[in-house]
Amino acid sequence: MSDAPKTGGKRRVDEVLAEGFTDGLGQLDDDEVRRRRDLARAELEYLSFLRRLLQGRRDILRDELDRRRSGGEPQSVVERVVSVLSEGSRGPSRGEAPMIPLPDEELALARRRVERLLSDANLSNLLSLSEQDLEAAVALIGEEERGVSATRSRVIEVLDLLQEEMKGRLRERHGTLAQAGDGSEPDPD
Repeated sequence: MSDAPKTGGKRRVDEVLAEGFTDGLGQLDDDEVRRRRDLARAELEYLSFLRRLLQGRRDILRDELDRRRSGGEPQSVVERVVSVLSEGSRGPSRGEAPMIPLPDEELALARRRVERLLSDANLSNLLSLSEQDLEAAVALIGEEERGVSATRSRVIEVLDLLQEEMKGRLRERHGTLAQAGDGSEPDPD
């Protein structure tokens, strides 16, 4: 389940990570830079949500492994989820609030992707899984999460370039307006 961009692919990630997506930004009009930025932002939101789903599933499976190894008492899925969520975030974050709400179709797509990945590991019946099955599921989810994180990092780089271009344009306009407001003529360059 790769997020690697495919040349000529139709997915948003294909466009955002395509060669040349951030080339020549200075020659593009504001609307096009904004469109590209919004595409990158939407892809980042999707990948962030997908990564959180993967991390949550992995943490639940790890928690079950830890419980077994320490001889702890079995917990219901609800108790396990509350326990895992109360531990807080385990990974790095950019500290940003979501900027674009994900459409229901994308939420469902991310959930289906994670569930397909775990089709053999039934989270509602963890007690029926062997320790070896749990370890394999944790490894599989970890591999997928690393791939999603790598793609997410590349999207962040693209988004940062687009954001910097937009900020530069705003600073330039602000400087031009400030010059015009002090009685001097703005520089046409």
